[in-house]
Amino acid sequence: MRMEAQPDALSSAGSRQSGIANDIVELSGRLTTAAEGASGAGDPALQEAMTGAVQSWQASLALVAESVRGIGTNLSSAAGIYTYVDETAIPAG
Repeated sequence: MRMEAQPDALSSAGSRQSGIANDIVELSGRLTTAAEGASGAGDPALQEAMTGAVQSWQASLALVAESVRGIGTNLSSAAGIYTYVDETAIPAG
């Protein structure tokens, strides 16, 4: 049985995952703006509820971003390892 890895595809997928993680972090920041908008409504109960909800969402999004970034790192690392093995351990031919 022959197994082949495509380091370029792994590296590309790793970069995409890192980009997605950055997008998730950016989305989390946008939620802060939404919570600040609620403070302009003048209702302290609404502001408190909105702040609590946003903080929960941001905590969840931070965990998702960390996981997605980890996937990207793992894919990029795998690409590097496969390339190294191909160049050093497997004879040409």
